[in-house]
Amino acid sequence: MDEREIGERVRELRLSRDLDQRDLAEAAGVSVTAVRRLEGGQGSTLRTALAVLAALEAPLRVPEVPTRTARRRASSATTAAAVLPRREERVSLELHRAVARKMRRDPAEVRAKALANLPKVRENVRGTQAAGWVDEWERALRTSTRAVLELALAQDEHGIDLRQVSPFAGVLTQDERMTAIARARR
Repeated sequence: MDEREIGERVRELRLSRDLDQRDLAEAAGVSVTAVRRLEGGQGSTLRTALAVLAALEAPLRVPEVPTRTARRRASSATTAAAVLPRREERVSLELHRAVARKMRRDPAEVRAKALANLPKVRENVRGTQAAGWVDEWERALRTSTRAVLELALAQDEHGIDLRQVSPFAGVLTQDERMTAIARARR
């Protein structure tokens, strides 16, 4: 069974229980993006898959891997999942890389803008999970530049989720934004 087939099975189970992706994400303690990626066969972490299966009360069967070739294939599939396949995820990461460069040059200014943006970001989020991501940004911003950079540049599902509630609006100039977007398209 490959990622696409697993995703199709998860979607079938979700629909059979009259859940939408948001409901399943909440029950599993993962983001809607993570559920969407899992169902679309677009690469997912084991933690996400297990949490979603547990929320669906679905049994997990691990097949035997009989050959060295099959193990190598499974290993390369896991490595490929770390790549950001969706354009908007690549753009978001490039924008945050530009913010990171700016923060390394002038951490006080970037931190001040981000902290000033937090109340507005907090007003616009829905759900306890997204509110938790905003809290995580705030803790990092009040801790250290390194903590902020680690969150902003993380390439796992959690990093993707955090960037959806980014407090860095207004930090980049229009030229810096356009340059970052062009980089993401390469």
